[in-house]
Order: sequence, then C-alpha cells, then structure tokens
Amino acid sequence: MKHMMVMLILTLLASSIRAEIFRDNFNDGDLQEWTFIKGAEDGGIENGELILGSPKVLDETKVEVEAEVMIAVDDIISSDYEVSVSLKISKRVKRVGGGPAIGLRAHIHPLLESWTVDLEENERNKDALIYLYGQSYKFFLGNVHIEDNIHIQDIRNLKRGVAAVIQHMKVDMIGDELEDGVKISFGNRLHTFQLFDFELHKWYRLKIIAKGNRFQYFIDDKKMLDFLDDTYTKGRIYLSSGWGNRVHFDNFEVQYDARPVHPRKQLTTTWGEIKGDFH
Repeated sequence: MKHMMVMLILTLLASSIRAEIFRDNFNDGDLQEWTFIKGAEDGGIENGELILGSPKVLDETKVEVEAEVMIAVDDIISSDYEVSVSLKISKRVKRVGGGPAIGLRAHIHPLLESWTVDLEENERNKDALIYLYGQSYKFFLGNVHIEDNIHIQDIRNLKRGVAAVIQHMKVDMIGDELEDGVKISFGNRLHTFQLFDFELHKWYRLKIIAKGNRFQYFIDDKKMLDFLDDTYTKGRIYLSSGWGNRVHFDNFEVQYDARPVHPRKQLTTTWGEIKGDFH
C-alpha cells in the first residue's frame, strides 16, 4: 500500500512539471511579457496585432538601409516547444534570408555569458542584449539561393519559401579579457528549405514543434519541414520582422517543457523525503 501511494505521488509530481502554456492575442495593448531586442521604435501593438516594421540604420559604409525588429518572450528557456502564431506580411523586400522569422532555442555564446550579466543595470552592456539571442534555430518565410553557383546578390534567382536556418555567433578575443576587446560576428547556415509561394496581406497560421532533435514546421496545418538536428538543445523564443519587412503577428501561443533545470536531482530529493515520511 505504501509503495502504491509513493508511486502515485511521484507520478503526480512528474505530470505537474511537463508543460505550461503562454498565450497572447495582443488585445490588451501591452507587451508586459515581451522584451524588444532590436528596433523597439518600429514595433508595437496596433488594432490588437503585434506589428514589427523596418527601422533605418547605417551600414558599414554609412549608407542608410532598412533593418529588422526583434522581440522575445520573457522568462521562457526550454528545450521542447510547440509554438503557433498567425502572421501577415504587408511589406516585403527581396533579400536573401530576409523574411519574418520565429526563433527557437536562442542562447548566448559561452564566452559572453559573464559579459551580459545584469544588462538592465549596466548601461555599457545594454546593446549586448542581442547576443543573448545570437545562437538559435530560425524559421522564416522569405527568399534563399538554393543553388551553390548563384551569386549572393543575384535577386533574379531567389526562391520564395519556408526555411530553417541555424544562426550562430563567432567570438574572437582580442587580449585576455573581454574588456580588452572582442570581435563578434553573426552567421547563418541554411539547413532545410521548401518552396512556398506566400502572398502579401494574407494571414497564415504557422506552427513549429521542436522536440528533442526533431523539428516540424506547419503552415495552415500543412507540414512544410521535418528534419533532425542536434546543434542547440535549449534556449529562448523570439519573433523577427526580418530585414526591411512590415509584419503583423496575432494569437501567439507556446506550449513548452517547464521542467526544472535539475529534475532528476529534485525528484531524488523528493523520493527521499517521501520515504522518510513513511518511517
């Protein structure tokens, strides 16, 4: 009898930490559960929709170009997700990988972890918030070159569709400490691509399931991508306009694995406490 009661308690404990759900239909007009990572001046809620626009920035040659807006869900760092969101593109630019995106398992490069501690309190490091999302899986609607021999600037040969990209950061130390100088660069590796002739001003329902090393991407319940990858195991969630687009998001939902960081240790401790109660 005691054994059955113990097993029942452990079963209830395990089931209670499986998943949580966060939803936002943006009708309340606030973004209290979100943080802008880039381009806050060009993002916000209008008519019950989250709209991410196209801020102007200067490139390396001091020429003004359109950039992206990124916004992240607060306080969700997990391995397994089911993320859904409705999306409409009202303005799109033709550039490689420039489409609106959902980012999963976003995290920082290990060398920069100490550098981004207490970002809100350290004025010098506020711009470093972007680095917390520098390594991720990025799923976007946009344009890519799928032929290796196509020149990167040749927009005539862009293919429109849905892609899974692995975003990474390269960190080069200049000196022995971060304060001595550091060079940080971002890169993308196209993992999987599927043609999809999406339209402007039309709503689509996107869903991504990330479980272990398997990723599945659906548009209006039609499976577009299904692949395996072991690059990143856990991290944060974000939405992006892509470079130069104006994108509308609505009815965001994420179901995520909410288990503790050390579930095995906690369950072992609980098991010991339960056994002690029966003696």
